[in-house]
Amino acid sequence: MIKFFRKIRQKMLTENKFGKYLTYAIGEIILVVIGILIALSINNWNEDRQATHLAKEIYLNLLTSLEQDSITVQKTIERNMIGLEVLRKIIPLEKNTELLELNEENLNNYLMVFGNTGRSFIPKSGVYNLLTSNNGFDLIKSDKIKSLLINLYDYQYKAYEDLDSQIDNKYHNELGSVIREKIGQVVEFAPELTIAQSTTPELFEKHYFELASEARDIYGMLSFNKNNLIHIEQSINELISLIRDEIKK
Repeated sequence: MIKFFRKIRQKMLTENKFGKYLTYAIGEIILVVIGILIALSINNWNEDRQATHLAKEIYLNLLTSLEQDSITVQKTIERNMIGLEVLRKIIPLEKNTELLELNEENLNNYLMVFGNTGRSFIPKSGVYNLLTSNNGFDLIKSDKIKSLLINLYDYQYKAYEDLDSQIDNKYHNELGSVIREKIGQVVEFAPELTIAQSTTPELFEKHYFELASEARDIYGMLSFNKNNLIHIEQSINELISLIRDEIKK
């Protein structure tokens, strides 16, 4: 093809048809430009197509991660609500006679629940961390999804984790030491929660106010964190809805 055009140019120059040659040359340049533009358009189309495919993969991975978090956070909220209900029975300044009248079996069951309902929510942040470390955010076109993701992972999750670590310390050290060392109940965690060593109503009554004091400290923190989890659940569900809409496009 190139030889064909060259022969035409040479023939025009030989025949002194400069005007025609100039017109031909301009036409040839235009054809070349058009060819380049077509090639660039095809290349851009392929890049856009690849970017759209990668964005969809990102959305699918985020959706899977968020759906798992949604299930876990709901279970954690339910556990926290049980924990708050149990704590509520012992936090009044006056002794709760209902608790003091429990027989040994029911008392030990109460204390087992009492000391083991402060379970943590551990979010799955792997996909988000991979996105932020590999500039994957550039492939997400929705500014609202970007904003909600940043708020969820960089603010809400971290705020929850900071307070949760304090609650965990309270449950397993300060409250736990009263239950284990003074009241005398020991609980095993595998494969399920079981009582390895029981306490007695006498020991429970003896250390009642000390246990109640620890319960009051935890109650406020656990209540605040439960509200955090509710807001987290709302953010997760909003993101799930938006991402599903993006995948359908």
